[in-house]
Amino acid sequence: MKFVRIHIIIFASFCGIGVSAQSNPHTKHGLRFYETMAQRDADYEHTFQMMNHQDEQDYWSDQQNFERHLGTADFTSYLIYMKGKKDAYSTHLQNCDDHCLHSELYFKKAGEYLSSSDFDKLLSPKTGEMVQNIPKSKQN
Repeated sequence: MKFVRIHIIIFASFCGIGVSAQSNPHTKHGLRFYETMAQRDADYEHTFQMMNHQDEQDYWSDQQNFERHLGTADFTSYLIYMKGKKDAYSTHLQNCDDHCLHSELYFKKAGEYLSSSDFDKLLSPKTGEMVQNIPKSKQN
């Protein structure tokens, strides 16, 4: 009888460990999934050409709903996903030139993924000049 109890306790312990490992969405594998998904989604968004404006609006609306739902369901995964999107958009826009045919909605969404200062730097012409802004003093 004692032998059976020990086996039941050991079996229950292993089952508990297995369940807790499976139920924890923040394992390295789970977070890597959202990072990979963000890169895949961004790659698709960089290259897609919608047939019309309404289709593109629908796509971005669906994407926004997905991101909102992910943020509500699992905030850590949402942060990983959004960082992946930011990194992907930043890299793409650094290398984007005249061959990239992006719409106004694409650039609007890119601005949401990137901070405004990052977005402005990526879209501004690259010059070697340094500009100094010295405000005029108040005149009495």
